[in-house]
Amino acid sequence: MIISVLVRRLQEGLEYPDFRAAWMPDKGFGVPTRVVSGVSLDNPREIVTVGFSEIDPAEVPDFLARVGPQEQLRAERIREVTVPGGSRGFYLQVADDDLSDGPPASG
Repeated sequence: MIISVLVRRLQEGLEYPDFRAAWMPDKGFGVPTRVVSGVSLDNPREIVTVGFSEIDPAEVPDFLARVGPQEQLRAERIREVTVPGGSRGFYLQVADDDLSDGPPASG
């Protein structure tokens, strides 16, 4: 599982629906992918997206080559509603813990 974390800031006067319209892909990625989006409690112009893609790290270069053209267009739309800067990172998932009832039992 690859996890992507991107933090962006909207241009003055824009809100999450403006971002979502620009952010929504034109077609799927071809691999199981779930994305959770959030708006900062402190600054409603700050948006975070956390994506979970079921793909092996060895498959990432082929994946990027396949979706690259559509993602370039999407990135251009996103740049029209956000300010320069932000941060992005891609991570290999190493754990998945359900902490709703406390820490997992050691074993």
